[in-house]
Amino acid sequence: METFFRYLLGNVLGLDLTTHFGGAVLFFVNDAVKVLLLLYFAVSILGILRSFISKEKMEKYLGSNNKFLSSFMAALLAIFTPFCSCSSIPIFLTLLKMRVPFSAAITFLAVSPLVNEYLAVLMPSYFGLPITLVYIFGGIFVGMTAGFALEKLGMASQIEPALQEDADFYTVFNNFKERIKFGFGEGADIVKKLWYWILAGVALGALIHNYVPDEIIFRASSVGGIFSVPLSALLGAPIYGSCAGVVPIALIFFGKAIPLGTTLAFLMAVSAMSLPEAVMLRGAMKLKLLVAFFISVWLGIVVLGYFMNLVAPYLVAV
Repeated sequence: METFFRYLLGNVLGLDLTTHFGGAVLFFVNDAVKVLLLLYFAVSILGILRSFISKEKMEKYLGSNNKFLSSFMAALLAIFTPFCSCSSIPIFLTLLKMRVPFSAAITFLAVSPLVNEYLAVLMPSYFGLPITLVYIFGGIFVGMTAGFALEKLGMASQIEPALQEDADFYTVFNNFKERIKFGFGEGADIVKKLWYWILAGVALGALIHNYVPDEIIFRASSVGGIFSVPLSALLGAPIYGSCAGVVPIALIFFGKAIPLGTTLAFLMAVSAMSLPEAVMLRGAMKLKLLVAFFISVWLGIVVLGYFMNLVAPYLVAV
């Protein structure tokens, strides 16, 4: 898809893609189309699949009265679905429509980008299995803690009402054609409600991606001293990167003399706290919940970063 847009913008429209502006336009067009299509087809396919899920099955696996169990199951689902922050939003919206506990839905939204499957595969060869397990279970802990805290604070009421209007969620379908119609209708409905937030988020990501040099980020995160972990988490938040796109950044950080916890704080913030994600989520959450979600995830990342810096010297040698 990017090759087509490169040809269209560069060869047909004559835009110089080597400039910051040209690169930003290419980034915006390519990612806007990609994210909108992903959102539409992901929600549609999930809608079709959801038509086969009975209320009883959902209550059994994710709707348990045991909040810890439902949130832990949501965390496992998040780990084994290779979605980043922006692309995990459709699953989050689907979980809300499935009426799973609010804490479980928040857990999924946080853990899906926090525990980056690509990093989990990459890390053992650099730091060993113990460090990798701390990273995975630490991400689960951060996500579950955020879910429990936000539910305890009564934030479930801060979901936008338009996304809660689903009185006939468990519809009876007579044939597969009706299931397809239901799924793609739901996909179109979600896109209509969120498209302007998505375009705003991608535009913000395009500006940051093309106008903020990586060297500034690397230099700032290495000179923060005792505050390097929270600083790295703050610096990573504005950056728009996919789960796979985090890997090149990780390779650069892993090769530098930056503490592991500081490195992971930056990478987890890139995956889970991007400003474009915040803009997209604003279409689903009221501002109060949006702010509380990002603060809770940021605090969790900082705590995990300090903990990793503390234990890494002992575990790397294991």
